[in-house]
Amino acid sequence: MIDFIQVDKSFGAQEVLKSVTFRINAGERIGVVGPNGAGKSTIFGLISHDTEVDKGDVVLPKNIRIGYLHQQLNPHAVEQNLLEYAEDSIPELKTIPQTIHELESQMANFQPLEKERALKRIGNLQHDFEHLGGYEMRSRAEAALCGLGFKVEEFGKPFSSFSGGWQMRAELARTLIAYPDLLMLDEPSNYLDLPAVEWLQKFLRGFEGTMLLVSHDRYLLRSLATVTLEIAGGRATRYSGGYDYYLKEREERIRHQLAAKKNQDREREQIESFVRRFRAKSTKAAQVQSRIKQLEKMEAIEAPATVANLSKIRIGEPPHCGHEIIRLEQAGITYDQKRWIFQGLDLHINRGEKVAIVGYNGMGKTTLLRTLAGALVPSAGKRVLGHKVVVGYQSQDFAETMPPQKSVFHIVKDQNPSATEADVRKLLGGFGFSGDSIQKKCEILSGGEKIRLAFARLFINPPNFLLLDEPTTHLDVNGREALETALKAYKGAICVVSHDVTFVRNVAEQIIAIDDTGVTRYPGGYDYYLEKVEERGAGSREPAVGGAVASPVAKPAAKGKDARKARAQQREAEKQLRKIEKKVDELTEEQTALTDEMMARRDADFAAINSRLAKIQSEIQSLEARWEKTAEELG
Repeated sequence: MIDFIQVDKSFGAQEVLKSVTFRINAGERIGVVGPNGAGKSTIFGLISHDTEVDKGDVVLPKNIRIGYLHQQLNPHAVEQNLLEYAEDSIPELKTIPQTIHELESQMANFQPLEKERALKRIGNLQHDFEHLGGYEMRSRAEAALCGLGFKVEEFGKPFSSFSGGWQMRAELARTLIAYPDLLMLDEPSNYLDLPAVEWLQKFLRGFEGTMLLVSHDRYLLRSLATVTLEIAGGRATRYSGGYDYYLKEREERIRHQLAAKKNQDREREQIESFVRRFRAKSTKAAQVQSRIKQLEKMEAIEAPATVANLSKIRIGEPPHCGHEIIRLEQAGITYDQKRWIFQGLDLHINRGEKVAIVGYNGMGKTTLLRTLAGALVPSAGKRVLGHKVVVGYQSQDFAETMPPQKSVFHIVKDQNPSATEADVRKLLGGFGFSGDSIQKKCEILSGGEKIRLAFARLFINPPNFLLLDEPTTHLDVNGREALETALKAYKGAICVVSHDVTFVRNVAEQIIAIDDTGVTRYPGGYDYYLEKVEERGAGSREPAVGGAVASPVAKPAAKGKDARKARAQQREAEKQLRKIEKKVDELTEEQTALTDEMMARRDADFAAINSRLAKIQSEIQSLEARWEKTAEELG
């Protein structure tokens, strides 16, 4: 287990952690959440000893093996090729063979007793090598690299020849395959595309050690975390459940804490009023002193740390346009007249359609988006824009296109000089900028503020065709949810590229997938797309998206006794499924009842209820795993 005991940490005048105490138990899968800049990465730095505490203690088990993926790249050996870099994840796997070789070369000069000791040590070293996965490390590295989107022919390329984003993927593979006792992942999906995120989620579900995950990706948090640790307002609050449990419990905890603070403030005011009224009266001296002591002993209840919603995004009505938004006819893009990013593409998007472009990085998602936006002219074929269509395109590097020294107001005003000051102020107010905040310079804005400003800049000339390239990259969870809400309500056409599974699932109604076979359109949302890709993978006996294993080929139908036996087994499996489903329903009802009790009763035993809720969640997950296994066997 890992213990934080009354930990304080400041950076300059900023107090990041104040008297923080919590415990991480072995085997827990903890989602670490909170607003940007609250101290989530600081927690990781304190555990890894990259950062030192100002006060308090961080206690770790002896000889714990830590795997730590930082947000920023920190390459260890850039001279290696990609595969060598990835598999070089455990330093001992290099030193153990060297030590064995040295012992073997010296044994000829050893006395019998020394030789016996050397042989025993060699045996122990070989056991350690095997236990650390030394014989499997290359195959682990190859599987992880492929799952994260690398091609086999790239394994021999120098690590330094890859871009920063792809180097981060290699760093992630290297961290994962070490199978550490404690795995700490700080925003692991930042540089991944959707298929790689799907692969990562499946890999982490099978990880058996202790895991800490800092992420704004709700898909990963919901599917992986069984405990949630919120870092906000200098404090750390532990919730004994996953992300959805945390959201519900957090609201209830804040409600109770606010009520307790309100009651205490009222009581304090009454006591202070008594002291003020009777301080000068000698007959009341004893009562006054008693009240003063009561005030001194009263432990102040602090207002709960709330995550301020600074991500207000309100998108206006799009201008009217024709039914057809855009059409590509036999379109193709090539940069060197040799390799075509795509070719012979026929594609159309109509008014009001919400489309997401998905696929591995490097397959041409951004290129296709830029072509649709008109930022790239097709090398072949043509791009036809619909009647009265106004394009609003936001690239990945939107922040770099906004002058750092200009104010929020002038960045928007410059996009439409004819707009009145009142119009600009009203628009900025809809994106969370009001009062003096419109005079802030762009260079001091946070990532979330910059993306809201970028949207305001787009909508000073209201578009009816919105194209967004990775719009959630700089947003925390609140920001992503606010953007989703705005885009779902937006009546214009939308085309997005995003690696956020939940964002794509909630916004997109159609999918355009790019892979080695070309560009394919799916007339349904993200889950429909996954289902169809899974079917295609099963039919071709190839792995499906995200590294999922294809379904096995169907066996010939059984006959006679075998058929009766198969039917009996099927009936038993169906019976088991019904039992599991009934038990899950019962546990879910109990979970709802306990949650309602916490909300309704101030005197509820929160510790006991939270303990039971954690057990219920664990039981439900276990039952769901059994249900899934039984259903697979049932076929």
